[in-house]
Amino acid sequence: MIPSRGRCAFLVSICALAASTLLLPCLADDYAQQNITVTPGYKLLPGIASVPAPVRVAPDQDWMGIDGSWNTFSLLIGDPQENVRVFVSTASQQIWAVNRLACVSNVTDPSTGQVTQMNVLDSDCETSRGNLYNNTASDTWHTKGYYQLWLEKNLGLVGNGLYGFDTVGLGMAGEKGPSVQNTTIGTLVTPNFWLGHVGLHPKPTNFSAFEDPIPSYMTDLFTQKSIPSLSFGYTAGAQYHGQTVLASLTLGGYDTSRIIPNDLTFIFAPDNERDLVVGLVGLSATTASAQNVDLLKRDDVTMLIDSTVAELWLPVEICKAFEDAFGLKYDADTDLYLVNDTLHKTLVASNPTVTFTLGQKYSTDTTLQITLPYAAFDLQASPPYRGLQEKTSYFPIRRGNESSQWVLGRTFLQEAYLTVDWERQNFSVSAIDWTFGREANLTPIVSPAYAVQEYDPPKKPGLSTAAIIGIAVGGGFVFALTMCAIGWWFWRRRHKRNLEAIKAKYEAEAAAAAAAKKDATEKSDEPPTSPIHDSEEGTRVFPKAELPGDSAVHHEMGTDLKDKEPMVISEADNAERQIYEMPGDMPERQEAGGRQLSEKETMVVRERIYNGFDPNGTPDVSPMVEEPPRRLAPISPSEVTMVNSRLPSNTNVSPVTPRTPRDGAFLETSDTFFQLPPYRPPRDGRPAEDTLLSPISPLEGSTDTSRRRFSYES
Repeated sequence: MIPSRGRCAFLVSICALAASTLLLPCLADDYAQQNITVTPGYKLLPGIASVPAPVRVAPDQDWMGIDGSWNTFSLLIGDPQENVRVFVSTASQQIWAVNRLACVSNVTDPSTGQVTQMNVLDSDCETSRGNLYNNTASDTWHTKGYYQLWLEKNLGLVGNGLYGFDTVGLGMAGEKGPSVQNTTIGTLVTPNFWLGHVGLHPKPTNFSAFEDPIPSYMTDLFTQKSIPSLSFGYTAGAQYHGQTVLASLTLGGYDTSRIIPNDLTFIFAPDNERDLVVGLVGLSATTASAQNVDLLKRDDVTMLIDSTVAELWLPVEICKAFEDAFGLKYDADTDLYLVNDTLHKTLVASNPTVTFTLGQKYSTDTTLQITLPYAAFDLQASPPYRGLQEKTSYFPIRRGNESSQWVLGRTFLQEAYLTVDWERQNFSVSAIDWTFGREANLTPIVSPAYAVQEYDPPKKPGLSTAAIIGIAVGGGFVFALTMCAIGWWFWRRRHKRNLEAIKAKYEAEAAAAAAAKKDATEKSDEPPTSPIHDSEEGTRVFPKAELPGDSAVHHEMGTDLKDKEPMVISEADNAERQIYEMPGDMPERQEAGGRQLSEKETMVVRERIYNGFDPNGTPDVSPMVEEPPRRLAPISPSEVTMVNSRLPSNTNVSPVTPRTPRDGAFLETSDTFFQLPPYRPPRDGRPAEDTLLSPISPLEGSTDTSRRRFSYES
């Protein structure tokens, strides 16, 4: 017989074994994975019949925090599981929980100063911080080490955390949700983050450059096919709309019952530390006494949507605009805008609203307006937040000195619903639909690994009209500038070639002219030769001179006494231009006695005038000296005497020396001599200068048109 004490122990063991046998299947069936086959807006890929359904994470009924009152979500961490209440972080990729050491302290005796109790847990601290996680009590915990938290370092929120890996499950309104094993957990002690959070970013964690990156919590959920995609929909909830509206968090989709749809889609910024960035294109306030007060005091304001923090971190100029519009006072000790009772009553009475106009520069002209009432800004901060000693109302805006500090926190998400598709790198912001009593309507966002979108919204929204015009104008200007540059290059090249050709031509002409000038100079330096060539010494021969037989050939017949230019002779029958010939005979002139000169007498006179040859003297072979034309003295009849053609060759033509030098020469070497007939005054009354012996320039020609060809031969 078994003793009573042993029998009780035995019965307890049997009951425990039976309970464990019965409860294991129930615990295993606490969460059943659900799949869907209907995916509105998506077409499943071949071979895929269904995808995981989106997961709705049920919010807690509690509102917690020292920077305001916020709705929380529950996580089940470790083994055995501990329920930890956390916020949602759209910027973090990890799970954060408050370490038990954050609320443990030593008790000291005030009288003696000695420690009476060690590691005493402060229950109020534990409750205020959303319950604690004791990693040492978990059988599935694996320590990694202490690391910097890194998140929100731009805002000055720094600290260290003990990192490790453990199992994390989602609380589902009293039921268990999907869980992930060996996911990254950071345990906190610093008061800069009063509660932990669930990170929704899919980027991995890099503990060291020599280790492989650790997948994020969202990535683990998607990899084990608990959610249909790396996406989520979230709003922070609000307590001021007549009744409390809890927060909403959907993994792998969004809740269409909570949003007012719009056509604005944002694309990610290139910095994965600040990817959910929107452009603040308008910011205005309306009060009971003023309408549309402009609060946007600078351009190019881009804001990161980050639910990790509560406040709105704005440029300093905008914060000062809030001060002027609402009468706010900046407290330098706490870096907060504290609101006393008087100002609080004034703000409640005026009930101001602030409207944020969002857009995305260079992507679309579409904008979105999110309006926050004063109740969304009417928050209370509790110690030890920012060194406060008591609970105080404050206006949740903070001064951001740099663009990396401009953040829209949970205050903004009270009136806005954020939907993010990490895989397609786009997100949307929608105003909250405050219609009460509507049931949740979860719409999946299906991963590109499972399906394609039936409608194909662009990842990057189309360019705005202004952007298109700007690009067109800029492109046209660049094209015109390019064409002008090309045209100028070709013109310069051609112009350079032309200049070179002209230069070469001028150089050639200059060289030819110089050569011709040199040749002419050389020729002019040679002494002129006499028309009489000596074949033998003492023998004078006058060569025959004939006109050229070819009319196309030009001959130099002599030199003008005035200009010394060559005289060009042309044929009389040339019809192309006026023909000029050397006079074939002297003008018809009559002596005073009425006798006309014979042909030979005319030729003698001609030789004397043109060739300067004197039959009675020695030929002058020296260069002729140019003298101005002058009239020869008239010859008296006594000076001209016809002689016998048989006279000796040494007989003079005239026994009397003339008053002026005689010109002319013998036409041929003949023994026939003649003398000029005596001079007679003209009987027709013509002046003396028009008589036969008046000098006639060869270039002037003759007025007598009855010129004829002649021969020097008799």
